[in-house]
Amino acid sequence: MLSKFFMRAAITAAALTGTAGSASAEEYHVLMMEYAFFPEISYVQPGDTIVFENLSGSTRSVLADDASWLVADLADGSSAVLNVVEGMPNKYVSMVPGGAGDEVDADGNVTVTGTLNFSGAPAIADDQQN
Repeated sequence: MLSKFFMRAAITAAALTGTAGSASAEEYHVLMMEYAFFPEISYVQPGDTIVFENLSGSTRSVLADDASWLVADLADGSSAVLNVVEGMPNKYVSMVPGGAGDEVDADGNVTVTGTLNFSGAPAIADDQQN
């Protein structure tokens, strides 16, 4: 009788663990480099968090392309957390003063772009196919 109780408890615990694991929020880190975000694309879901870490050498801001959210004046070497919510835009940008080439706008800034992908990460290809 006692072994049936432990068996049911173990099965229930395993089922709850599997259910909770699939619905848990994830934390993603996005590095702000001088002229790029790394990774450029983050595969996220509502409830996740993104930690923007500024490694660019200067104070920078990150802005949703529709201006619905802003991480303002993030000093070099510091980080800030952004909560991922339903309906937030997929693109975000940061303006980098100075630069060279075709990417410079009329104000002398380079726009660095990142993407949030809500459709899930792509499958990893199996390199061992015959």
